[in-house]
Amino acid sequence: MSWIVGRVVSPGGGLARARYADGVAVSITGALEDIAHGCKMRMKRLTVLAVCLCFVVTLGWIGYKRLQPSPPRQSLSLRSATLDEVGLVWQECLQSQEYFDWKEVEGCFGHSMPLLSEAEKARYGERIDLDNFQLAIGQDIYRTDFNKGLFPTQRYTLYRNGRPVKTLRGEFGAHSPNISLQNLGGRAVWEFADRNQATIVHDGQDIRQLYGLDKAYRPYSLAGKLIFIGQKGDKYFVVYDGLRIGPDFDEVVIAYCCEVVLYSVHFGEGRYLFSGTRGGQHYLVEITLSKD
Repeated sequence: MSWIVGRVVSPGGGLARARYADGVAVSITGALEDIAHGCKMRMKRLTVLAVCLCFVVTLGWIGYKRLQPSPPRQSLSLRSATLDEVGLVWQECLQSQEYFDWKEVEGCFGHSMPLLSEAEKARYGERIDLDNFQLAIGQDIYRTDFNKGLFPTQRYTLYRNGRPVKTLRGEFGAHSPNISLQNLGGRAVWEFADRNQATIVHDGQDIRQLYGLDKAYRPYSLAGKLIFIGQKGDKYFVVYDGLRIGPDFDEVVIAYCCEVVLYSVHFGEGRYLFSGTRGGQHYLVEITLSKD
């Protein structure tokens, strides 16, 4: 008798192995699909994160640029002009002392101290509370707004139709630095001065920066054109319509408070009058429009 030694194979064994292989393949395919789906979700998250990061960086850059101080504008050079060129008359008289009296004004120019006419008073903004002004020019409403700061420095902002035009900081000492808001030639003119600074914001522009001045004082209008006292270094001078006129002075009496304000710059009824010192002599000066 012969013996055959070998494995006993079940008739259904091949089918079982095939099914097992199919199950393994399905499991692997499912795992791969899960991995692929997970990768897609991660990629989507990374894409969203990258977009958000770019958005945040962009906003940060915009904010950074806005916080940077604006580059200084190039100042306009003040060209000197003759009185005939600008159509003005300059009269001056020697004073007996630095602070003139009313009699000297009358004796020099033949009239009393100039005062604002009713029409000129109407050009000034209305004081709407303790330290703010409001002014209407056509359809535009201008307003100054006092904002508290670190004492003694306060912040003041000029608004046009609710939008900020210019912000200045000043000290409220013997007087408010918010001097006046007026309509000169159809443009808003804001006068601002304290013991450390003095400037005029004309149609949204700081006159100091516009003309490269240290200080600018006492704005008025002759023939609808701005006239004021400018200061650069230790010299004072008159600026009219963007032109430097007349001789320089070593000092001009300018005040906004107390008794000395009586001897400060005066204007009204088409006259601009001030007291200045030049070469050790005291002068009383009046500027008017030429009648020619």
